[in-house]
Amino acid sequence: MQGVALIANEGTVLFQTGETVADETIIGVAGAAVMRLAEHISAGLAECNMQEITIRCHRHAAFFAAAGADTLLMLVLPADTDTRPLAGMLASLSNALFYNK
Repeated sequence: MQGVALIANEGTVLFQTGETVADETIIGVAGAAVMRLAEHISAGLAECNMQEITIRCHRHAAFFAAAGADTLLMLVLPADTDTRPLAGMLASLSNALFYNK
């Protein structure tokens, strides 16, 4: 893993470490856009228990998934990483940490 960011739904960067985008404003805007997109997509994917979005360039994969009711997790990984298994693992972890209080 090359970097991690925790982003609030409205775009505020709550935590960031490692290699991510240098400009927190860009991370926040991208995170908020991903959350809004996921809300629109999720109506059509209601049968899916976990939605994720991955953006790739030649060097990196930025994996976005809900990390709680109002937060988004962004993981920056090498471009060749298969992010599909991460969605299920993150869903299980989120359920254990945030929803089963």
